[in-house]
Amino acid sequence: MELTPMRLVELNYFLAVVDTGSFGKAARSLNLQTSTLSRAISRLEDKLGVSLVERTLAGCRVTRHGHMAAQRIRRVMNEANALTERSIQNTASMIAEIHVGFHLPPVNATLTNFLLEWRIICPSISVTPHEPNETTLQAALLDRQIDAALIPDYLLPRCEAQTPIYFEPLMAVLPSDHHLAERIVLRWNDLADEKLLLWSWAKEGIGRDFFATRLPDVSMQVFETSNMTLLAFVRAGYGVTITAQAYSTLNLPGLTFIPIGEADAHIEVNLVWRAESEDPVVGKFVAFMRDRAKRHWRVASSCAASESPDPPP
Repeated sequence: MELTPMRLVELNYFLAVVDTGSFGKAARSLNLQTSTLSRAISRLEDKLGVSLVERTLAGCRVTRHGHMAAQRIRRVMNEANALTERSIQNTASMIAEIHVGFHLPPVNATLTNFLLEWRIICPSISVTPHEPNETTLQAALLDRQIDAALIPDYLLPRCEAQTPIYFEPLMAVLPSDHHLAERIVLRWNDLADEKLLLWSWAKEGIGRDFFATRLPDVSMQVFETSNMTLLAFVRAGYGVTITAQAYSTLNLPGLTFIPIGEADAHIEVNLVWRAESEDPVVGKFVAFMRDRAKRHWRVASSCAASESPDPPP
């Protein structure tokens, strides 16, 4: 049998299922759809050649092979964590700089905590932010203008090394006098009759597909502008838009940001870097971010496991 490399994220997904005892709870803790998580576990089972989880009408049950695999995975993860910590400590005395590109404003609480911890642990290695526009972010990475970038999953360059870091909720943005502006939460169906304004990335096929699966019949207009200019047109009543929760922290007058209460109302933000990079500082930063993201997922999984029982996934 040909051995296929296992992705670290798949191992983390499996541990989340083991810890919560439910595909549904694990998926919610990871901000994934249950079907996406189930497929990831199936791929892992195919790679290992054994059944890890039995799916039943009552939920799921970890098999004997699954429990054995979980023990070994945890042991490997603990050793990897210890190695990462030693590497970070060795890096802390270096004086260096890493250039990171941001597609979204880095105000997400999870990301902010990661960056704060990095500054405390490695105070002599500064992080310099870059915000190229959507058409040049990948080019800046390839041209070595930046060392790494945090990019939403729908814009991921497939040729680069990448790892998921956090999930950014999506929100609907309406003029404050819009008839839906008083709602506490919205569903995709609530926006079906609205004119949806989108910024330039949505003209690409992957951008159109992103919204076509969520709002298949909505009328869309793409603006060749920045997101801030688009928000100004929303405020002027030209339509509504969907944007990352990060923009809601700007407290822009005349606009109302409303959460979307759907399982797919989020984007996965990944750290991307050049696979051929041999810079030890970049390697340490990537290892740090990947380790912190993994810990965050485990904490989220534990919180989901402590909640009251949910209907079977």
